[in-house]
Amino acid sequence: MARFRIDSIATLARQLTFSPAEARLVQLSAAEELLHTIDPGKAYPLDFVTFRVTGYHPRAARGPAAKPVDETLLTGLGLQHDLGLLIEKVSDSLNLHTQALADPVLTIEQACERFNVTSKTIQRWRRKGLPGRRFVFPDGKRRVGFLVSSVERFFAGHRDSVVRGGNFSQVGEGERDEILRRARRLAGRGGCCRNEIARRIARRLDRSPQTVLHTIRKHDEENPESAIFPQASPDITDRERALILKGYKRGVGIKCVARRVCRTRSAVYRVILDERIARLNKRKVKAIDDPLYHEAESERIIDELVRQETLEAPGNAEQNRVPADLPPYLQALYREPLLTPSRERALFLKFNFHKWQFLTERRRLDPQFARARDIGRMEGCLRLATDTKNAIVRANLRLVVSIARKHLRPGLNLMELISDGNLTLMRAVESFDVHKGNRFSTYATLALMKGFARSVPVMLAGSQAKQADEQLLASVPDRRLSASPERALERTFAREDLRTLMGRLSERERRVLLTHYGIESGGGRMGEESRAAPPATYDQVARRLGLSKQRVRQIEQSAMAKLRAAVGAGEA
Repeated sequence: MARFRIDSIATLARQLTFSPAEARLVQLSAAEELLHTIDPGKAYPLDFVTFRVTGYHPRAARGPAAKPVDETLLTGLGLQHDLGLLIEKVSDSLNLHTQALADPVLTIEQACERFNVTSKTIQRWRRKGLPGRRFVFPDGKRRVGFLVSSVERFFAGHRDSVVRGGNFSQVGEGERDEILRRARRLAGRGGCCRNEIARRIARRLDRSPQTVLHTIRKHDEENPESAIFPQASPDITDRERALILKGYKRGVGIKCVARRVCRTRSAVYRVILDERIARLNKRKVKAIDDPLYHEAESERIIDELVRQETLEAPGNAEQNRVPADLPPYLQALYREPLLTPSRERALFLKFNFHKWQFLTERRRLDPQFARARDIGRMEGCLRLATDTKNAIVRANLRLVVSIARKHLRPGLNLMELISDGNLTLMRAVESFDVHKGNRFSTYATLALMKGFARSVPVMLAGSQAKQADEQLLASVPDRRLSASPERALERTFAREDLRTLMGRLSERERRVLLTHYGIESGGGRMGEESRAAPPATYDQVARRLGLSKQRVRQIEQSAMAKLRAAVGAGEA
């Protein structure tokens, strides 16, 4: 079962499962009725949804103990998805047997056969508001089914989607001939593969690609001597797809890439679009809704709010004072103006608005018919959201520095604390809800204090372990400054001791230690002089070895544990 997108609807679904069985049946019907009337482009108050499903309204409460009315707005798209899950979850708790119902019930397979569509089309209809309940069928198995009355109600309100979703029998003779004519041209002179043929014809004739594929396949089965698909190019292989994406990432033009892989430009274009769509679908984006987003000119209004607010908050002398002990590059942060409460609110509205735009566009996107302008619009929303987030972060960086300085301890590096705090600040921007009436600085301060409470002890432990490790390596004598034969002999044996210790380690562990502590060997042969190298930071070691900073730390700790064990056992 899929996950709920709205926490309040998930909570409502759990509560309904504890209602009496008779009440649950009534609530199920009410939820289906509400689902049929939801407009995905609008927003609905939570109390309105609760009242429509349960019949309970907080406004009816009286007395000093009455709960305040919840004005939270829920997006129509999210509500449409979650109401379908609520219906499925609550019906699953009722053990509804199909034999006991007066209304016939269709399984997913029966619905596919009855309407001549694929199971993917049925799932797409469910996302658009076709309610499905869980029933116990005559074979004793529990699975999703659809009341015929609910299906007819859905079809009445979504006739265009149903027709486009594919009833293959509705393809007339004239349309069939047009599909076959275009398919021959695309397979012959066009050099297109099967999927590209179906997609291009479907877009031109406003049909689903499955309908076009079915029509051409049926023709090829009935007329093998004039079959169309054998003339089409083979489908793009994984290797060709990888070459296309590699060229695209390097900035090579579509025409040049198509020539390299011997494919049409439209086929290359589709591979690139599919990759961009897949990348956008993987993005984890969460937006906090606002009634303003659903207004006709919401974007213009929000931009006006951002422009008209003054940049700098008056602040006080303490807030604007630059600490004298900070390096110049950190003092520059204090020249970034603070945000006024009104501008802060405007920026957070803009930030969440662009994320809300992206989510809305992503839910409406049909990958089969997506074009570059659709993908560009979604990517543009993410860019605007990122730019707005960066503006908020820059105005609050001095807060990170201020709190990091209070957590500075002997053995800790201020820049590491600030780097850790910046990550906490960026996460706080993502989760801050401006509607709750708090200033972001208050919310971020609590988040930073909590974050440093976790990270500072870990950093201190790592610092102490590093000091012990340095002392261990320092115990290996290094008398390179002496030139006497006796000193040279001692140096040779000291180097042999180090080699013996290092021989206990793997190649990667040796490289990490030698690079990090600046004792890289010049050649490694007996009697050969060592080359002193400057110590490298974890970041530098990570870049040289192609590892992450955290992985370098882990390798170093493991290597030093082996050396300590070897020295303690007297094996060196």
